Amino acid sequence: MKILFLSNVFPNSLQPRKGTFNAAMLQALGELHQTHVVSPVSWIETCATRMKQRARLDPNWLPYDAVNGMRADYPRFYYPPKILHQHYGQFLYWSIRPTLNKAIARFRPDVILSYWLHPDGEVAVRAAREHGIPAVVMTGGSDVLLLTRNRHRKRAIQGVLQQSDAVITVSQDIQRAVEQLQIHPEKIHTVYRGVDRSRFSPGDQKAARERLGLDPEGKIIVSVGRLEPVKGHAVLLEACAKISQQGTPFTCYVLGNGGLHSSLSQKVTEYGLDGSFQLQGSQPQSRLADWYRAADVIALPSLSEGVPNVLLEAISCGGRFVASHVGGIPEIADPDLDRLVAPDNPDELAEALTELLDSHAPRGERAFEPVTWQESALQLSQILSDCCTRYSSGLTQQQKTRSSYRRKNRKLKQPV
Repeated sequence: MKILFLSNVFPNSLQPRKGTFNAAMLQALGELHQTHVVSPVSWIETCATRMKQRARLDPNWLPYDAVNGMRADYPRFYYPPKILHQHYGQFLYWSIRPTLNKAIARFRPDVILSYWLHPDGEVAVRAAREHGIPAVVMTGGSDVLLLTRNRHRKRAIQGVLQQSDAVITVSQDIQRAVEQLQIHPEKIHTVYRGVDRSRFSPGDQKAARERLGLDPEGKIIVSVGRLEPVKGHAVLLEACAKISQQGTPFTCYVLGNGGLHSSLSQKVTEYGLDGSFQLQGSQPQSRLADWYRAADVIALPSLSEGVPNVLLEAISCGGRFVASHVGGIPEIADPDLDRLVAPDNPDELAEALTELLDSHAPRGERAFEPVTWQESALQLSQILSDCCTRYSSGLTQQQKTRSSYRRKNRKLKQPV
């Protein structure tokens, strides 16, 4: 089976840590099938990086050694910023159509798989219909849970879900949210994201702290995520200020970059937490496992989530967490080891963090254990295969002939 993956949420040479979970998924799928990636890159992102870092997009860059000869195209996505969001599907289609059609003609995929319902999913469904192949869309949560608050964007997302041949969600909670958009349950499949168990596995806490240069005896909180409002770092900072006022010694390390870096740094100084609340910036995957092992508790105070990779990785490293009771997080939390709190509630967050920091209870076996990327890819593979079979069997002979013709290079067609 040949799978064409379409999504802007994928690493590129300008943002090598963007959508690393999709890269891991494609790498695992690439061990089973031939894959090709089309990942649009925002023109604003390209211009900003060129101005700040004097770096250009490398069209031949891949986040890992190519499996099964996988290639990636990085066409630019042109759109008017901050306005006409409901029309972004049309802007994306106009922007990447030449690249996408060329990739389809050359690669001849059996199915288009897309992550992020709008605008990416809209273009995937449109291209699939034009070329006579099925389209499967994936949602990680925010596109369904947040973008649908805008009635125009909600209508566009409903259209994508209705026109797609199958929908994949990363949690039961998101599956229920999709069903509420009047999508038939039989069309929806939940597949949890995987974890690289060769990298994320339990290890000695003191050894991990030594490798990271951290205090071997101190109480440590670790929070991983981009510095954006939805991740709740401002709430975490307030909670840490309350913990500090109680006289509990600790250090909270925040790993990630984003637009809130400057304002958070300012508030850290205002609260007098320069030594206790440290912004460490984004960390390479090779070091994240040691951060999880070094922590006494992982904090994830997000305002909205699906099933966060951060928590799946932390669990695989033997960590305990305090997280907001949102999205699919309750599906993976263990009541004997973890604590769930109301979102945007620094008092409750501070209380839960203090409880786990002071706890000396042994870390027992969990009720939920993350799957590997290979196990997750097998589930995805079966869904995609079944979708291709149903799509093919549902076509008339005339449609099959037309579909086969459309998937050939259109340059072969000559005017009469």
